[in-house]
Amino acid sequence: MKVLILGGYGAMAQSTVPDLLSSPGVERVGIAGRNASKAKAFAASQRDDRATAVSVDARDSADLVRELKHWDCVVNSTWYDLNVPITEAAIAAGIHYCDLGGLYHQTLRQLKLDARARDAGVTCVLGIGSTPGTMNVMGMYGASKLDTVSKVQLRSSGAVVAGGESGKFVPPYAIRTIFDEFSLDAPILRKGKIRFVPALSGLERSEFMPPVGVVEGYYTIHSELATMPKTIAKGVREMDFIVAFPPPFRETVATLVRLGLASREEIVVEGTKVRPYDVTSSVIDGLPKPREPELDVDIQRCVLVGKKDGNPMTMRYEAITWPHKKWNIGGGVVDTGVPPSIAAQWMVNGLVKRKGVIPPEVAFDPLPYFKELSARGRGIQIVEYAEGTGPSTDPNPFSGGFGTLSTRSVASGSRRRRPPAPRRPGVGPSAPFPCAARLPSRSPRTRCRRPQGPIRCPPPCAPCR
Repeated sequence: MKVLILGGYGAMAQSTVPDLLSSPGVERVGIAGRNASKAKAFAASQRDDRATAVSVDARDSADLVRELKHWDCVVNSTWYDLNVPITEAAIAAGIHYCDLGGLYHQTLRQLKLDARARDAGVTCVLGIGSTPGTMNVMGMYGASKLDTVSKVQLRSSGAVVAGGESGKFVPPYAIRTIFDEFSLDAPILRKGKIRFVPALSGLERSEFMPPVGVVEGYYTIHSELATMPKTIAKGVREMDFIVAFPPPFRETVATLVRLGLASREEIVVEGTKVRPYDVTSSVIDGLPKPREPELDVDIQRCVLVGKKDGNPMTMRYEAITWPHKKWNIGGGVVDTGVPPSIAAQWMVNGLVKRKGVIPPEVAFDPLPYFKELSARGRGIQIVEYAEGTGPSTDPNPFSGGFGTLSTRSVASGSRRRRPPAPRRPGVGPSAPFPCAARLPSRSPRTRCRRPQGPIRCPPPCAPCR
Protein backbone atom coordinates (compact mmCIF):
# COMPACT_ATOMS: atom_id res chain seq x y z
CA MET A 1 0.00 0.00 0.00
CA LYS A 2 1.02 3.61 -0.56
CA VAL A 3 0.08 6.20 2.08
CA LEU A 4 0.56 9.96 1.78
CA ILE A 5 0.79 12.09 4.93
CA LEU A 6 -0.07 15.77 4.51
CA GLY A 7 1.80 17.70 7.16
CA GLY A 8 4.19 14.77 7.00
CA TYR A 9 7.02 16.52 8.85
CA GLY A 10 4.77 17.94 11.59
CA ALA A 11 4.57 16.95 15.25
CA MET A 12 2.09 14.08 15.04
CA ALA A 13 3.70 12.60 11.93
CA GLN A 14 6.71 11.84 14.15
CA SER A 15 4.86 8.67 15.14
CA THR A 16 2.64 8.14 12.08
CA VAL A 17 5.59 7.82 9.69
CA PRO A 18 7.73 5.34 11.68
CA ASP A 19 4.66 3.29 12.54
CA LEU A 20 3.74 2.94 8.86
CA LEU A 21 7.32 2.08 7.94
CA SER A 22 7.39 -0.66 10.58
CA SER A 23 4.10 -2.17 9.40
CA PRO A 24 3.83 -5.07 6.95
CA GLY A 25 2.60 -4.41 3.44
CA VAL A 26 3.54 -0.73 3.29
CA GLU A 27 5.33 -0.03 0.00
CA ARG A 28 5.73 3.73 0.21
CA VAL A 29 5.11 6.57 2.69
CA GLY A 30 4.83 10.07 1.28
CA ILE A 31 6.00 12.90 3.54
CA ALA A 32 4.13 15.82 2.05
CA GLY A 33 3.98 19.56 2.65
CA ARG A 34 4.73 22.97 1.19
CA ASN A 35 8.26 23.06 2.59
CA ALA A 36 10.26 20.73 0.34
CA SER A 37 13.45 21.01 2.40
CA LYS A 38 11.68 19.98 5.62
CA ALA A 39 10.00 17.07 3.83
CA LYS A 40 13.32 15.87 2.42
CA ALA A 41 15.08 16.21 5.77
CA PHE A 42 12.44 14.23 7.63
CA ALA A 43 12.31 11.57 4.93
CA ALA A 44 16.09 11.19 5.10
CA SER A 45 15.98 10.91 8.90
CA GLN A 46 13.88 7.72 8.57
CA ARG A 47 16.77 5.92 6.81
CA ASP A 48 14.27 3.99 4.73
CA ASP A 49 14.00 4.27 0.95
CA ARG A 50 10.22 3.87 1.22
CA ALA A 51 9.97 7.31 2.89
CA THR A 52 9.56 9.79 0.03
CA ALA A 53 9.42 13.59 0.20
CA VAL A 54 6.51 15.12 -1.71
CA SER A 55 6.14 18.84 -2.34
CA VAL A 56 2.45 19.79 -2.49
CA ASP A 57 0.30 22.67 -1.30
CA ALA A 58 -2.91 21.41 0.30
CA ARG A 59 -4.54 24.76 -0.53
CA ASP A 60 -4.14 24.12 -4.27
CA SER A 61 -7.07 21.80 -4.88
CA ALA A 62 -6.28 20.83 -8.48
CA ASP A 63 -2.63 20.09 -7.71
CA LEU A 64 -3.61 18.13 -4.61
CA VAL A 65 -6.11 15.93 -6.49
CA ARG A 66 -3.47 15.13 -9.12
CA GLU A 67 -1.00 14.07 -6.43
CA LEU A 68 -3.53 12.04 -4.44
CA LYS A 69 -4.32 9.86 -7.45
CA HIS A 70 -0.87 8.26 -7.03
CA TRP A 71 -1.72 7.01 -3.51
CA ASP A 72 -4.09 4.55 -1.81
CA CYS A 73 -4.87 6.68 1.25
CA VAL A 74 -4.12 10.15 2.58
CA VAL A 75 -3.57 10.97 6.25
CA ASN A 76 -4.37 14.62 6.90
CA SER A 77 -2.09 15.88 9.68
CA THR A 78 -2.35 19.52 8.64
CA TRP A 79 -4.25 22.27 10.42
CA TYR A 80 -7.90 21.35 10.91
CA ASP A 81 -9.16 24.39 8.95
CA LEU A 82 -8.08 22.52 5.80
CA ASN A 83 -10.08 19.38 6.58
CA VAL A 84 -13.02 20.09 4.27
CA PRO A 85 -11.07 20.87 1.06
CA ILE A 86 -8.66 17.98 1.67
CA THR A 87 -11.59 15.59 2.23
CA GLU A 88 -13.14 16.83 -1.02
CA ALA A 89 -9.84 16.30 -2.83
CA ALA A 90 -9.51 12.73 -1.53
CA ILE A 91 -13.04 11.91 -2.66
CA ALA A 92 -12.37 13.43 -6.09
CA ALA A 93 -9.17 11.38 -6.37
CA GLY A 94 -10.99 8.21 -5.32
CA ILE A 95 -8.79 7.35 -2.31
CA HIS A 96 -9.39 6.77 1.38
CA TYR A 97 -8.92 9.58 3.91
CA CYS A 98 -8.46 10.15 7.64
CA ASP A 99 -7.61 13.12 9.86
CA LEU A 100 -7.04 14.10 13.48
CA GLY A 101 -10.30 15.95 14.08
CA GLY A 102 -12.18 19.05 12.98
CA LEU A 103 -12.80 20.81 16.30
CA TYR A 104 -16.56 20.19 16.05
CA HIS A 105 -17.60 22.69 13.36
CA GLN A 106 -15.35 21.37 10.59
CA THR A 107 -16.42 17.83 11.47
CA LEU A 108 -20.06 18.76 10.91
CA ARG A 109 -19.16 20.23 7.52
CA GLN A 110 -17.22 17.11 6.56
CA LEU A 111 -20.14 14.82 7.48
CA LYS A 112 -22.18 16.52 4.75
CA LEU A 113 -19.80 14.95 2.20
CA ASP A 114 -20.97 11.43 3.12
CA ALA A 115 -23.03 10.79 -0.02
CA ARG A 116 -20.20 11.92 -2.30
CA ALA A 117 -17.75 9.59 -0.53
CA ARG A 118 -20.14 6.63 -0.78
CA ASP A 119 -20.70 7.29 -4.48
CA ALA A 120 -16.90 7.31 -4.94
CA GLY A 121 -16.57 4.04 -3.02
CA VAL A 122 -14.13 5.48 -0.45
CA THR A 123 -14.02 5.69 3.33
CA CYS A 124 -13.22 8.94 5.14
CA VAL A 125 -12.65 8.50 8.89
CA LEU A 126 -12.92 11.78 10.79
CA GLY A 127 -10.92 12.41 13.95
CA ILE A 128 -8.84 9.29 14.44
CA GLY A 129 -6.16 10.36 16.88
CA SER A 130 -6.21 9.95 20.64
CA THR A 131 -9.11 12.29 21.34
CA PRO A 132 -11.06 12.41 19.15
CA GLY A 133 -10.33 8.90 17.98
CA THR A 134 -9.54 6.27 20.58
CA MET A 135 -11.79 8.23 22.98
CA ASN A 136 -14.77 7.70 20.64
CA VAL A 137 -14.11 3.97 20.29
CA MET A 138 -13.86 3.58 24.09
CA GLY A 139 -17.20 5.36 24.43
CA MET A 140 -18.89 3.11 21.87
CA TYR A 141 -17.49 -0.02 23.50
CA GLY A 142 -18.60 1.08 26.96
CA ALA A 143 -22.09 1.88 25.70
CA SER A 144 -22.35 -1.65 24.30
CA LYS A 145 -21.99 -2.96 27.87
CA LEU A 146 -24.97 -0.94 29.13
CA ASP A 147 -28.71 -1.09 28.47
CA THR A 148 -29.11 2.66 28.85
CA VAL A 149 -26.63 5.55 29.06
CA SER A 150 -27.47 8.77 30.86
CA LYS A 151 -24.11 10.53 31.06
CA VAL A 152 -20.78 10.44 29.22
CA GLN A 153 -17.73 12.31 30.48
CA LEU A 154 -14.66 12.72 28.27
CA ARG A 155 -11.46 13.78 30.01
CA SER A 156 -7.89 14.32 28.86
CA SER A 157 -4.68 15.08 30.74
CA GLY A 158 -1.01 14.17 30.98
CA ALA A 159 2.32 15.05 32.52
CA VAL A 160 5.90 15.51 31.32
CA VAL A 161 8.09 12.76 32.76
CA ALA A 162 11.43 13.44 31.03
CA GLY A 163 13.24 15.72 28.61
CA GLY A 164 12.34 19.28 27.85
CA GLU A 165 14.13 22.36 29.09
CA SER A 166 13.26 24.76 31.87
CA GLY A 167 11.88 28.05 30.62
CA LYS A 168 11.03 26.80 27.14
CA PHE A 169 7.41 27.19 26.00
CA VAL A 170 6.47 23.95 24.19
CA PRO A 171 2.87 23.47 23.00
CA PRO A 172 1.90 19.77 23.04
CA TYR A 173 0.28 20.15 19.60
CA ALA A 174 -0.56 22.90 17.08
CA ILE A 175 -0.72 26.25 18.88
CA ARG A 176 -3.42 27.44 16.44
CA THR A 177 -5.68 24.63 17.57
CA ILE A 178 -4.91 25.36 21.21
CA PHE A 179 -5.80 29.04 20.72
CA ASP A 180 -9.17 27.99 19.30
CA GLU A 181 -9.75 25.58 22.18
CA PHE A 182 -9.09 28.43 24.62
CA SER A 183 -11.31 30.97 22.86
CA LEU A 184 -14.21 29.28 21.00
CA ASP A 185 -17.41 28.37 22.82
CA ALA A 186 -17.47 24.69 23.79
CA PRO A 187 -20.35 22.34 22.89
CA ILE A 188 -21.84 20.29 25.73
CA LEU A 189 -24.85 17.99 25.77
CA ARG A 190 -27.51 18.79 28.37
CA LYS A 191 -31.00 17.30 28.50
CA GLY A 192 -30.27 15.58 25.22
CA LYS A 193 -29.47 18.76 23.30
CA ILE A 194 -26.22 20.47 22.31
CA ARG A 195 -25.64 23.91 23.76
CA PHE A 196 -22.56 26.09 23.88
CA VAL A 197 -20.77 27.44 26.93
CA PRO A 198 -17.75 29.78 27.18
CA ALA A 199 -14.31 28.25 26.76
CA LEU A 200 -12.49 27.64 30.05
CA SER A 201 -15.75 27.41 32.00
CA GLY A 202 -16.89 24.38 33.98
CA LEU A 203 -13.86 24.08 36.28
CA GLU A 204 -13.41 20.50 37.49
CA ARG A 205 -10.77 18.83 39.64
CA SER A 206 -10.00 15.23 38.70
CA GLU A 207 -7.47 12.67 39.80
CA PHE A 208 -5.51 10.51 37.37
CA MET A 209 -2.92 7.84 38.00
CA PRO A 210 0.61 9.02 38.90
CA PRO A 211 2.50 10.96 37.69
CA VAL A 212 -0.45 13.06 36.50
CA GLY A 213 -2.25 13.22 39.86
CA VAL A 214 -4.88 15.84 40.67
CA VAL A 215 -5.51 18.30 37.84
CA GLU A 216 -7.87 21.15 37.02
CA GLY A 217 -9.66 21.13 33.69
CA TYR A 218 -12.22 23.12 31.74
CA TYR A 219 -14.80 22.68 28.99
CA THR A 220 -13.16 22.76 25.56
CA ILE A 221 -14.52 22.62 22.03
CA HIS A 222 -13.90 19.15 20.60
CA SER A 223 -15.13 16.90 17.80
CA GLU A 224 -16.47 14.03 19.92
CA LEU A 225 -19.63 16.01 20.64
CA ALA A 226 -20.36 16.22 16.90
CA THR A 227 -21.02 12.48 16.56
CA MET A 228 -21.06 10.57 19.85
CA PRO A 229 -24.48 11.72 21.15
CA LYS A 230 -26.06 10.13 18.05
CA THR A 231 -23.83 7.09 17.65
CA ILE A 232 -23.97 6.10 21.33
CA ALA A 233 -27.69 6.91 21.62
CA LYS A 234 -29.27 4.73 24.38
CA GLY A 235 -30.94 7.80 25.86
CA VAL A 236 -27.77 9.76 26.65
CA ARG A 237 -28.69 13.14 28.14
CA GLU A 238 -25.35 14.59 29.21
CA MET A 239 -21.93 14.67 27.58
CA ASP A 240 -18.97 17.01 27.78
CA PHE A 241 -15.24 17.19 27.09
CA ILE A 242 -12.75 18.60 29.60
CA VAL A 243 -9.00 18.97 29.09
CA ALA A 244 -6.49 19.64 31.87
CA PHE A 245 -3.23 21.33 30.92
CA PRO A 246 -0.38 22.03 33.38
CA PRO A 247 -1.21 25.32 35.20
CA PRO A 248 1.75 27.36 33.87
CA PHE A 249 0.93 26.44 30.26
CA ARG A 250 -2.79 27.06 30.75
CA GLU A 251 -2.18 30.46 32.34
CA THR A 252 0.20 31.54 29.58
CA VAL A 253 -2.19 30.65 26.77
CA ALA A 254 -5.18 32.11 28.61
CA THR A 255 -3.27 35.39 29.02
CA LEU A 256 -2.43 35.53 25.30
CA VAL A 257 -6.09 34.95 24.44
CA ARG A 258 -7.30 37.50 26.99
CA LEU A 259 -4.94 40.16 25.58
CA GLY A 260 -6.32 39.64 22.08
CA LEU A 261 -3.09 38.16 20.75
CA ALA A 262 -4.99 35.11 19.46
CA SER A 263 -7.79 37.09 17.79
CA ARG A 264 -8.74 36.22 14.22
CA GLU A 265 -9.97 39.77 13.60
CA GLU A 266 -7.73 41.74 11.24
CA ILE A 267 -5.92 44.82 12.49
CA VAL A 268 -3.77 47.33 10.61
CA VAL A 269 -0.09 47.55 11.57
CA GLU A 270 1.90 50.21 9.71
CA GLY A 271 -0.48 50.01 6.78
CA THR A 272 -0.56 46.22 6.60
CA LYS A 273 -3.55 44.09 7.56
CA VAL A 274 -2.62 41.20 9.86
CA ARG A 275 -4.43 38.82 12.20
CA PRO A 276 -2.95 38.61 15.70
CA TYR A 277 -3.83 34.90 15.58
CA ASP A 278 -1.44 34.33 12.66
CA VAL A 279 1.33 36.53 14.00
CA THR A 280 1.35 35.05 17.50
CA SER A 281 1.15 31.50 16.16
CA SER A 282 4.08 32.12 13.83
CA VAL A 283 6.15 33.63 16.62
CA ILE A 284 5.48 30.65 18.90
CA ASP A 285 6.21 28.18 16.08
CA GLY A 286 9.58 29.89 15.65
CA LEU A 287 10.60 29.75 19.31
CA PRO A 288 13.79 27.80 20.10
CA LYS A 289 13.08 24.13 20.79
CA PRO A 290 14.51 22.34 23.84
CA ARG A 291 17.65 20.33 23.27
CA GLU A 292 15.78 17.18 24.30
CA PRO A 293 12.10 16.69 23.37
CA GLU A 294 9.53 16.74 26.14
CA LEU A 295 8.44 13.18 26.91
CA ASP A 296 5.03 12.88 28.49
CA VAL A 297 2.57 10.29 29.67
CA ASP A 298 -0.84 10.92 28.10
CA ILE A 299 -4.18 9.71 29.45
CA GLN A 300 -7.59 9.80 27.83
CA ARG A 301 -10.58 8.85 29.95
CA CYS A 302 -14.17 8.04 29.04
CA VAL A 303 -16.74 7.53 31.81
CA LEU A 304 -20.22 6.24 30.99
CA VAL A 305 -23.02 6.26 33.56
CA GLY A 306 -26.09 4.18 32.90
CA LYS A 307 -27.95 1.02 33.80
CA LYS A 308 -27.52 -2.70 33.20
CA ASP A 309 -30.37 -5.10 33.96
CA GLY A 310 -32.15 -2.29 35.79
CA ASN A 311 -29.24 -1.53 38.14
CA PRO A 312 -26.96 1.53 38.06
CA MET A 313 -23.62 0.83 36.39
CA THR A 314 -20.58 2.99 35.70
CA MET A 315 -18.04 2.04 33.03
CA ARG A 316 -14.70 3.85 32.90
CA TYR A 317 -12.07 3.45 30.19
CA GLU A 318 -8.57 4.87 30.17
CA ALA A 319 -6.10 4.95 27.29
CA ILE A 320 -2.64 5.27 28.86
CA THR A 321 0.44 5.99 26.76
CA TRP A 322 4.00 6.43 28.00
CA PRO A 323 6.91 7.80 25.96
CA HIS A 324 8.18 5.63 23.12
CA LYS A 325 11.85 4.93 23.77
CA LYS A 326 12.81 3.85 20.26
CA TRP A 327 11.18 6.83 18.56
CA ASN A 328 12.17 9.21 21.40
CA ILE A 329 8.77 10.90 21.46
CA GLY A 330 6.19 11.48 24.15
CA GLY A 331 2.99 9.58 24.79
CA GLY A 332 0.86 12.43 23.46
CA VAL A 333 2.51 12.12 20.05
CA VAL A 334 2.30 8.32 20.07
CA ASP A 335 -1.39 8.06 20.96
CA THR A 336 -2.31 10.76 18.43
CA GLY A 337 -0.10 9.75 15.51
CA VAL A 338 -0.39 5.94 15.64
CA PRO A 339 -4.21 5.65 15.22
CA PRO A 340 -4.22 7.29 11.75
CA SER A 341 -1.51 4.81 10.70
CA ILE A 342 -3.76 1.96 11.83
CA ALA A 343 -6.78 3.56 10.13
CA ALA A 344 -4.96 3.98 6.82
CA GLN A 345 -3.80 0.36 6.81
CA TRP A 346 -7.23 -0.99 7.76
CA MET A 347 -9.03 1.05 5.11
CA VAL A 348 -6.64 0.02 2.32
CA ASN A 349 -6.74 -3.63 3.43
CA GLY A 350 -10.54 -3.66 3.44
CA LEU A 351 -10.92 -4.10 7.21
CA VAL A 352 -13.20 -1.03 7.38
CA LYS A 353 -16.25 -2.20 5.48
CA ARG A 354 -18.40 0.91 5.56
CA LYS A 355 -18.00 3.53 2.85
CA GLY A 356 -18.69 7.23 3.24
CA VAL A 357 -17.71 9.86 5.80
CA ILE A 358 -17.81 8.25 9.24
CA PRO A 359 -16.51 8.81 12.79
CA PRO A 360 -14.07 6.36 14.41
CA GLU A 361 -16.67 4.80 16.71
CA VAL A 362 -18.54 3.64 13.60
CA ALA A 363 -15.46 2.68 11.57
CA PHE A 364 -13.67 0.33 13.97
CA ASP A 365 -14.54 -2.86 15.82
CA PRO A 366 -13.37 -1.88 19.35
CA LEU A 367 -11.59 -5.02 20.57
CA PRO A 368 -9.40 -5.58 17.48
CA TYR A 369 -8.67 -1.84 17.46
CA PHE A 370 -7.64 -1.84 21.14
CA LYS A 371 -5.42 -4.86 20.51
CA GLU A 372 -3.76 -3.13 17.56
CA LEU A 373 -3.02 -0.04 19.67
CA SER A 374 -0.69 -2.07 21.88
CA ALA A 375 0.72 -4.33 19.14
CA ARG A 376 4.38 -4.33 18.06
CA GLY A 377 5.56 -2.15 20.93
CA ARG A 378 3.26 0.79 20.27
CA GLY A 379 2.46 0.87 23.97
CA ILE A 380 -1.07 2.33 24.01
CA GLN A 381 -2.93 0.44 26.74
CA ILE A 382 -6.71 0.45 27.24
CA VAL A 383 -7.97 -0.32 30.75
CA GLU A 384 -11.59 -0.92 31.74
CA TYR A 385 -13.12 -0.27 35.18
CA ALA A 386 -16.68 -1.44 35.82
CA GLU A 387 -18.66 -0.60 38.96
CA GLY A 388 -22.03 -2.12 39.64
CA THR A 389 -23.67 -0.17 42.46
CA GLY A 390 -26.86 -2.17 42.79
CA PRO A 391 -30.18 -0.43 43.57
CA SER A 392 -29.64 3.23 44.39
CA THR A 393 -31.69 6.43 44.51
CA ASP A 394 -28.62 8.67 44.47
CA PRO A 395 -28.77 10.77 41.24
CA ASN A 396 -24.99 11.29 41.32
CA PRO A 397 -23.15 7.98 40.88
CA PHE A 398 -19.89 9.69 41.87
CA SER A 399 -21.09 10.62 45.35
CA GLY A 400 -22.52 7.49 46.94
CA GLY A 401 -23.02 3.74 46.93
CA PHE A 402 -20.38 1.05 46.89
CA GLY A 403 -20.41 -1.87 44.55
CA THR A 404 -17.88 -4.27 43.12
CA LEU A 405 -15.16 -2.82 40.95
CA SER A 406 -13.84 -4.93 38.10
CA THR A 407 -10.64 -3.88 36.32
CA ARG A 408 -9.05 -5.34 33.21
CA SER A 409 -6.80 -4.64 30.28
CA VAL A 410 -9.35 -4.56 27.48
CA ALA A 411 -7.06 -5.86 24.73
CA SER A 412 -5.91 -8.87 26.73
CA GLY A 413 -9.27 -9.60 28.29
CA SER A 414 -7.73 -10.50 31.67
CA ARG A 415 -9.81 -9.33 34.60
CA ARG A 416 -9.43 -9.01 38.31
CA ARG A 417 -11.89 -7.88 40.92
CA ARG A 418 -11.10 -5.66 43.86
CA PRO A 419 -12.85 -3.19 46.14
CA PRO A 420 -13.42 0.33 44.80
CA ALA A 421 -10.51 2.77 45.05
CA PRO A 422 -10.95 5.81 47.28
CA ARG A 423 -10.88 9.32 45.96
CA ARG A 424 -9.98 12.63 47.52
CA PRO A 425 -12.63 15.04 48.78
CA GLY A 426 -13.79 17.40 46.05
CA VAL A 427 -12.07 15.51 43.26
CA GLY A 428 -14.13 14.69 40.17
CA PRO A 429 -14.82 11.53 38.23
CA SER A 430 -11.32 10.19 37.97
CA ALA A 431 -12.21 7.33 40.28
CA PRO A 432 -16.00 7.30 40.58
CA PHE A 433 -16.11 5.93 44.09
CA PRO A 434 -17.21 7.91 47.10
CA CYS A 435 -15.24 6.87 50.17
CA ALA A 436 -14.00 10.35 51.09
CA ALA A 437 -16.68 12.44 49.42
CA ARG A 438 -18.66 13.41 52.51
CA LEU A 439 -15.85 13.57 55.07
CA PRO A 440 -14.33 16.79 56.46
CA SER A 441 -11.54 18.18 54.28
CA ARG A 442 -9.27 18.58 57.34
CA SER A 443 -9.46 14.96 58.42
CA PRO A 444 -6.05 13.45 59.11
CA ARG A 445 -4.89 11.27 56.23
CA THR A 446 -3.32 7.86 56.08
CA ARG A 447 -1.95 5.81 53.23
CA CYS A 448 -4.53 3.45 51.79
CA ARG A 449 -3.55 -0.18 52.34
CA ARG A 450 -5.22 -1.36 49.16
CA PRO A 451 -3.03 -2.32 46.18
CA GLN A 452 -4.13 0.47 43.83
CA GLY A 453 -1.21 2.71 44.77
CA PRO A 454 -0.45 5.77 46.87
CA ILE A 455 -3.97 7.20 47.01
CA ARG A 456 -4.65 8.93 50.30
CA CYS A 457 -7.98 9.16 52.07
CA PRO A 458 -9.28 9.96 55.58
CA PRO A 459 -9.14 7.14 58.17
CA PRO A 460 -12.94 6.64 58.24
CA CYS A 461 -12.79 5.42 54.64
CA ALA A 462 -14.11 1.85 54.69
CA PRO A 463 -11.50 0.26 52.35
CA CYS A 464 -8.68 1.64 54.53
CA ARG A 465 -9.83 0.12 57.82
